[in-house]
Amino acid sequence: MDFQNILLLAVTIINLIWGILILSQSKGKKENIFFSLVVFSVVSWSIAMMGYRWASNNYTLIWCRFLYVTAVLIPLFFLFFNYLFPKQKEGFKIQQAIFISLPAVALILLTIFSDTIIANAYRIPHQENKIIFGSLYLFYVAYIVGYFNWSFFHLITNYKKYTGVIKAQIRYIFLGAFMASFVAMATNLLLPWFNYFVFNWFGQFSTVLWVSFTSYAIIRYRLMDIRIIVRNVAVYFGISLIAYGFFYFLIWFYDNFFGGSYSLIAYAVGLIIAPVFVAILLSVYRLLLFVANKYLFSSLSSYQETMAKLIKELNYSIDLQKITDLIVNTIKQTMQLNRAGVLLLDKSQSPDLYRIAKVIGFNEQNGISLVRDNFLTKYLEKTKLPLVSDELILLARDAKSKKEQESFERLYEHMEHIEASLCLPLISNKKLIGIIVLGLKTSGDAYSKEDLELLDILANQASIAINNAQQYKEIQEFNGTLKQKVTEQTEDITKKSQYLQELLEMKSDFLRVVNHQLNTPLSIIKSAYSMVKEGTFSADKGFEYSSGGLQRLDDTVQDFWDAYELEGNKMKMNPAQTDIEQAVNELIKEKEKMQLAIERKIKVSVIKPTFKIPLAWCDPKKIVHVISNLLDNAVYYTREGSVTVSYELQGNNLLKVNVKDTGTGISDEDKKRLFQKFSRGVKSTNLHPDGSGLGLYIAKKIIEGNDGELTCFSEGVDKGATFSFTVPIYTNQKPVPEGEFDYITMDQN
Repeated sequence: MDFQNILLLAVTIINLIWGILILSQSKGKKENIFFSLVVFSVVSWSIAMMGYRWASNNYTLIWCRFLYVTAVLIPLFFLFFNYLFPKQKEGFKIQQAIFISLPAVALILLTIFSDTIIANAYRIPHQENKIIFGSLYLFYVAYIVGYFNWSFFHLITNYKKYTGVIKAQIRYIFLGAFMASFVAMATNLLLPWFNYFVFNWFGQFSTVLWVSFTSYAIIRYRLMDIRIIVRNVAVYFGISLIAYGFFYFLIWFYDNFFGGSYSLIAYAVGLIIAPVFVAILLSVYRLLLFVANKYLFSSLSSYQETMAKLIKELNYSIDLQKITDLIVNTIKQTMQLNRAGVLLLDKSQSPDLYRIAKVIGFNEQNGISLVRDNFLTKYLEKTKLPLVSDELILLARDAKSKKEQESFERLYEHMEHIEASLCLPLISNKKLIGIIVLGLKTSGDAYSKEDLELLDILANQASIAINNAQQYKEIQEFNGTLKQKVTEQTEDITKKSQYLQELLEMKSDFLRVVNHQLNTPLSIIKSAYSMVKEGTFSADKGFEYSSGGLQRLDDTVQDFWDAYELEGNKMKMNPAQTDIEQAVNELIKEKEKMQLAIERKIKVSVIKPTFKIPLAWCDPKKIVHVISNLLDNAVYYTREGSVTVSYELQGNNLLKVNVKDTGTGISDEDKKRLFQKFSRGVKSTNLHPDGSGLGLYIAKKIIEGNDGELTCFSEGVDKGATFSFTVPIYTNQKPVPEGEFDYITMDQN
């Protein structure tokens, strides 16, 4: 066996091991299975080359045909692999696979059973074997070149489509396959056509780099950063040269001074040299690594040193704001990220929220605060490992159930929404206390394995530092609380006295409202009943009066229940796309027909804006209730004049609706209690004695429940009033399923 066959045997063994590893990791994944077929085809191709070079002249042609048959399978299986990687292409069916395989089947049959591809092959002493090609050999070459280019087209298309780790995988697969196939086609297809067979074996040898890099990408789902690969290769190559040179030096030394490598004195000297050589080799390795970091990879060395310095500084700080600033600024600058941030758990709210402690580069309008019990936080707390958004595609693909797959796909969309590429869990006492959220590298590179390991260490140290700082802050706040207790207790007596007075006033208001709002309709019903009984009213007329009283009684009780449910809570809303303009127009028509509006000749109208009124995102039924209430009030408290509705835009996010009247206006004293329960103005009882004092209170709660604001403006008594409310503009919002990721209005603390 010559030197070339020894190299081919080594490559064959390496490729065979990789192929077995890939197949063992496949777990039913078609892309892994097809790539293992690529590797096994390469192994067969290498074996065929060894047999072709080593066999006797009687078997040279047989091995040559086998060599070219196995070469047909490599681009075919590689094309199938690219149809499935990184995500199985929709519509790739068995019929397509058969159609794509037809040229390969034809070439295999022609190669085995005819002379149209390989006419003959024979040995030449002390030279590479010679091949005589048939008339269809150029079609064979066109197939190999065409199918490889077909695969490269798929890789380039996917490279443009994906980002992050998948983009890096595709890049390395493309580079490895392109270099190996280029060398193989040059040395095994083109040069032999010109009767140059010296490098006919070199194509098989070139595959080891391609298979190794691609296999690493598939098995581990992550590729190393190119700087680290080049650095390690450079260092290990230097070590290999030193070891190789030292080996031959020892042979020369033994031959010249001890008469050979196998003498007893050579063995004795070897026992002394071996440990010395190991110590020297370790020292040389450290020296080469230092030189590579300092002079060839200074940015990488600086990157690691900066992160190590950050971890050290975290151990000596108890200022929470300083810690979060240090984490965000250092990571963003050192790793050259477009955005970075830290979210910390805030248990003061219900449900618990992860609120912003520090962010740079994120669009805060997207709302990157997280509720505690959504899929992302549960996943991070369970795994306690960094989560890269691109890997969610792979996790979804490998999910054990449809529900889990949908959860991973939804989580990927959520991370895309908040512009997060990587989430690092901050764990303390086995609980998630915060999340470091990172964006993309400005270079476009994926996060390397070394990046994640270093960030994981940083996250562990940051968790300890943040937990210590939070405990210190809690102690400081507790001390401050103790100091304020005496003052607060003293002030509390005064406040309680004032509060009791307010309660008494509220009780008086409540009893007055109840007395009027319940007794009045009951009196109407009693009177109607008596008059029907006495014969003064007919039954139909009595029912008509009673029905009005019952409706008023029902409305009053409903107002009481609404106010009771709203006490201390936020009204539950069911937001949807809402056409505010249509709702107002319909209500305007309704209010124009009010008996009071007709009697007082009040003009109820809407001012058409110069802009197109956008759709709103709010609860349609409850917003209609608010608009109706404001229009009713405007009519009730206007003796003459008009009631008008107008619109405004506040930025790109809010629609403002104004209801203006020319009525009695609001005094400064009434303004203070305007939106309180059972509160009514001094003149309101004269113009509208049937009011419960709950309408504006309920309206304000509804607007706030829709993330808006209800306000009032009046220049004073008899100068009219304008009630205005805002609602969010519809921008493709979608209701979020309960228990999943909630888009909460960001509240930066």
